[in-house]
Amino acid sequence: MKTLLLALMVAITSCAAYRSFNQTTTGKVRFPSGVKGNESWDDSMIFRRASWYHGMTLYYDALIYTAEVGSPFTRWFSSAEKEYFQKCDKLLVTVNYSADATKISHVMFREQMRANGYDDVVISTFAASVKTHPTFQAWNLQNYKILGYCKRQPALVGNKKQLWVSFPSFNELKIKI
Repeated sequence: MKTLLLALMVAITSCAAYRSFNQTTTGKVRFPSGVKGNESWDDSMIFRRASWYHGMTLYYDALIYTAEVGSPFTRWFSSAEKEYFQKCDKLLVTVNYSADATKISHVMFREQMRANGYDDVVISTFAASVKTHPTFQAWNLQNYKILGYCKRQPALVGNKKQLWVSFPSFNELKIKI
C-alpha cells in the first residue's frame, strides 16, 4: 500500500513539474559604442533576448536587433545590404544559438520568422562587424549564427511591433521589436 501511495505521489508531482520544466525568458543585451574605419560613436545597439530552456538546459537563444535607418550602426552594412532599408518595412538582425537541432533548430526559428512576415536576407558585412565587437566576445557568442530578416509580406501571426514565436511544448512568446 505504501509503495502504491508513493508511486501515486511521484506521478502527481512529476505531472505538475512537467508544466514548468520548459520555460522561456526574455531580456536585453546591450552592445555599447561602435567603430567603422576612423569613425566611432557612443550610441548603443540593444538586442531583445528570448531564450527557451528545458530545465537548466538552454535549447535555443535569440538576440533580436531592429535596424533603424538613423542608427550609426547602419555604417556596418555594405551598400548592397543598405538596399534592404528601401525594400523592407522593417529589417531585423538576429544572433541565434541552437543547442540541439533535434529539439529547436535554426530552421524552426526561420519558419517562425516567415509566419511573422519576415524573409531571411544575407548581411555578411554587418555580421562581421558584430562578431568582432567586444560585447560579442564578452558574452561568448562564438557559436551563435547571425542572420538578417526583412519584413516584406503580411504576417500570419504577430504584428509590426511584436514577433510571436511558438515552439513545440513551450508557451507562445511575444517579443517586442
